Amino acid sequence: MSQNFSERNETLLDQAVAARLAKLRSLPTDTARIDRLIREQIPAPVAQQRRYLTQHPFQAVAASLLLLSSIVAVVLLAVSSGPVLAEPLQMAKVHEDIVAGRVPVMQVNSIDAANRMLNTESPDSPKLPNVPDSHVMACCMKSVQNKQMACVLLKNDGVPITLAVAHAADMKLGPAPIVTKDGVDYRVQAVGDLNMVMTTHDGKWLCLIGKLPSDRLMDVASQVRF
Repeated sequence: MSQNFSERNETLLDQAVAARLAKLRSLPTDTARIDRLIREQIPAPVAQQRRYLTQHPFQAVAASLLLLSSIVAVVLLAVSSGPVLAEPLQMAKVHEDIVAGRVPVMQVNSIDAANRMLNTESPDSPKLPNVPDSHVMACCMKSVQNKQMACVLLKNDGVPITLAVAHAADMKLGPAPIVTKDGVDYRVQAVGDLNMVMTTHDGKWLCLIGKLPSDRLMDVASQVRF
């Protein structure tokens, strides 16, 4: 009889548990509360960043572009901080373009006029030197890897010569045979029928290009007066 009583109690307990579980299954689940509890566990900075990106998308894009431009500016500054090399082919093309009128130039008849015009166009442009016994025809500004170079087209004994001037700290002399004349070292090179001589003078880098012998170009270079 005690066994029957025990079995009856177990049956009643099982029925009570089953009923309780059925009742729990029928209760609605509070998903909003669960979502709130989960969000509370997310670190505040991440949540704030997501909220900012959602509410201020244009400001976020602008901030990203500003950061990118700052990085690019730093890289460009690092790249352009030292002197650069003017390649002979590049300088030969500068001369040919000026002579052929393929680049905008300012017509002038003196070095003083050329300096005034170039200074108006670019106040930081290097000053052109006086070159006696040469007829001044035109001038212009050129750029070599973001370094300014003032150019003037001269005519010496009827032959066009381009005199390019830059700050010595901006332009370096490339590898080329060195010829010393009157105590001055010149780097001498040729591209086709063009000869060019390069040297430094009073903190300036000079390059003369033309269809003249190198000795004649060095003679012209020796006459420059800053």
